[in-house]
Amino acid sequence: MQFPLSAAGGALAMAFTGLMALAPQPAPAQQTPDASRILHQMEKLPVVGTVLYVAAHPDDENTKLIAWLANGKKVRTGYLSLTRGDGGQNLIGPELGDALGIIRTEELLAARRIDGGEQFFTRAVDFGYSKDAKESFEKWGHDAILGDVVRVIRTFRPDIIITRFPPDRTAGHGHHEASAILAREAFDLAGDPKAYPEQIQQGLEPWQPRRLFFNGSTWWKKDLAEYAGTHDDWFTVDVGGFDPLLGESYTEIAGRSRSMHKSQGFGAPETRGEQLEYLHFEKGDKPKGKDIFAGIDMAWSRVKGGGAVAGAVDELLARYNQRHPEASVPALGRVAAATDALPPSPWKDYTRKRIDQLLLDATGTVVEALADVPQVVTGDSLQAELAVLTRSSSPVKVELPTTAPASLQENVPWKKSVGLKAANTPDQPYWLKMVHGNMYSIADPSLIGLAITPPLLQVPYTLHFEGGTLVRGTVPVIHRTVDRVKGQLEQTCEVVPPVTLFASPGVLMVKDTNAVEQIGVEANMDLAKPEVIAEMAEGWDFLPAHQFLAPMKQGDRSGAALRVVPRGADRRTLPYLRIGNVDHSGPTNLTRRIIQYDHIPQRSWYSPATFAAVPVDVKVNAKRVGYIMGAGDEVPKALEQLGLIVETIDPKTATTPELERYDAIVTGIRAYNTDPALKELNPLLMDFVKQGGTLVVQYTTLSKDMVLPDSLIGPYPFKITRNRVTVEDAPPTFIDPASPLLNTPNKISQADFADWVQERGLYFLGGLDPHYKTLINWNDPGEQPLDGALVTCDYGKGRYVYTGISFFRQLPAGIPGAYRLFANLVSKRQ
Repeated sequence: MQFPLSAAGGALAMAFTGLMALAPQPAPAQQTPDASRILHQMEKLPVVGTVLYVAAHPDDENTKLIAWLANGKKVRTGYLSLTRGDGGQNLIGPELGDALGIIRTEELLAARRIDGGEQFFTRAVDFGYSKDAKESFEKWGHDAILGDVVRVIRTFRPDIIITRFPPDRTAGHGHHEASAILAREAFDLAGDPKAYPEQIQQGLEPWQPRRLFFNGSTWWKKDLAEYAGTHDDWFTVDVGGFDPLLGESYTEIAGRSRSMHKSQGFGAPETRGEQLEYLHFEKGDKPKGKDIFAGIDMAWSRVKGGGAVAGAVDELLARYNQRHPEASVPALGRVAAATDALPPSPWKDYTRKRIDQLLLDATGTVVEALADVPQVVTGDSLQAELAVLTRSSSPVKVELPTTAPASLQENVPWKKSVGLKAANTPDQPYWLKMVHGNMYSIADPSLIGLAITPPLLQVPYTLHFEGGTLVRGTVPVIHRTVDRVKGQLEQTCEVVPPVTLFASPGVLMVKDTNAVEQIGVEANMDLAKPEVIAEMAEGWDFLPAHQFLAPMKQGDRSGAALRVVPRGADRRTLPYLRIGNVDHSGPTNLTRRIIQYDHIPQRSWYSPATFAAVPVDVKVNAKRVGYIMGAGDEVPKALEQLGLIVETIDPKTATTPELERYDAIVTGIRAYNTDPALKELNPLLMDFVKQGGTLVVQYTTLSKDMVLPDSLIGPYPFKITRNRVTVEDAPPTFIDPASPLLNTPNKISQADFADWVQERGLYFLGGLDPHYKTLINWNDPGEQPLDGALVTCDYGKGRYVYTGISFFRQLPAGIPGAYRLFANLVSKRQ
């Protein structure tokens, strides 16, 4: 038996749009720097010094300091973020969790491309706000994450480590505090061969950094400028200098870098003029004088055999001709030869890579591998065109593994068709290849610390430059299109499975005797007779467990309906799905999701094809709900599973007659921060309540972007605080057990607060007008109870509700008690 796709055709079509093939988006393209920027890169060659900045999340890094270090001091500079920010919220789209971690990883890489730094991570998963480091270590495991920090130090080998936060509760966030604690401990351990000896066995060497600093801020300590001037453990640096080769100040660079954190709404100004940063000496050998690098050898003299490199670099800089950068090729060749003669070391490898890039830049040489298609199926063959172009008179030859060297003509592309065979696994963020908990599971320890790994499809090449210098490299295969509005667009040519499938919704709340789950299928190759197979689970029936689809051509989309029937099941299950009758290599049991935003490259990620079937006893007596979208919000989809008709309200155009159609109106998280039109709509919402409606306001943050003062958001004044309860199993106390919101139409009990995820809630209310009633209090261990998580009042004929409870996390996670409680909030007043 096959159920018709039309049962949820609209929702399935939308899901296809969000999860499957999308139009190409801008990606970082090869751009040859101008002659001044080439010189800027050359001027970094004499500097042999490294600094590692350490904090907890994407956006924690001080881009001003990183830009100054990388471009002003010209030291190799890295940022180690403990997490990828996957526990945060998203101001630009609905992605949360792993998907948000991908976005923020790419935003950090985009930032580093601007400010000149490098990017590293540990395996720690961002599980949301934490009030102390103890909780963080309980989630992550102290020793494992400390080992990751030690690994990055031994790999990157910094002379100086700088932490963004202090190692105590003044850091304001448990992850922040933990990052400083780990940096201090790793500072001492990285040089000890007895610490984490497996890393030594894997080829790393001990490394002892010279100094550890804490980057203080006047944001936390208003009198820091005066205080630092009178205490000799504080060092002051001016990061606001101007670089004439770049044509901008380091703080201008930093503003553009920080503005890449778009999912967090961190657009920053590109400031000019003096900008002081304050560094507190924590441990190591204290600098003599005011220079944080004083006493550290920053020249090639510190490297065995480095004198020859230093001499070759001096010659290169002395003879550089900005009108003819290509004239530097022989000198670059001599630097390359001196570097090649060095004994093995990270500085040897790092410097040679920079020389290779400078040879390409100085000659205007571009190497590209282009494919006619945006993707290739696992195990299949692909023809790519390798195109090499040099735009100077300096002679260049190109060589492939299967060809003899061929001379390039100036400004005439050399092209060669190259055959490739795709791997049997798809392109996927390496940290998501395995199921994870509070730490990513990474089988290959050599990957730990890396931001990303290269795309699977790569074309190797060798270039011969004047004097015989060889540059050996690989280039990823890309697909290029032209959009009439956006212009040229590029995306990586991805390796994809032969077929992908997904379930909609991802969490199916089964509140009746059965429910229907929609299964979408996309063929990445021709499929003669694909079969949707649902794995059985004890206590559940999935009907039909096997159902054949009509033949599918490459690019076709189809679907099936799966009836989900609980047979005495009292808890959730995860039925796994796959496509049978696929005569091809590669997995057939994956869901593909695509991350697509203009400011970062397009990325796909995969998870096992499944959905959560959750039995829930829930009633709701409302029929139609209006929803005002907030930031990164999937609550409307959850409300539809209650059987509600949910319609989006546009605050810019909404009128009183439109509002009167609804039994209840819900505002999404941070809606009063993100939608200025709510300022004009709010009086209409208050009138809606007064005339008998129910308004549920989900949390708003107390910040400069609020469209209304918190005292005017509700019918009576209140204050939004920063109070929150982060322990997800903190027991609730019912302040008013008889309240209709705790009894109608669902009787709420302690059992409804079981199995919650990440947190109880945030940005609770305080300073309440006497008209308000608080319904719940709870607290984190050792703290006083907080009662501002669920607040209500009667206003006219209707009801106003403010909730700081994290429904935006609980509902998509399929927490039955959260559905039951939210059903009460939107139900009609009795």
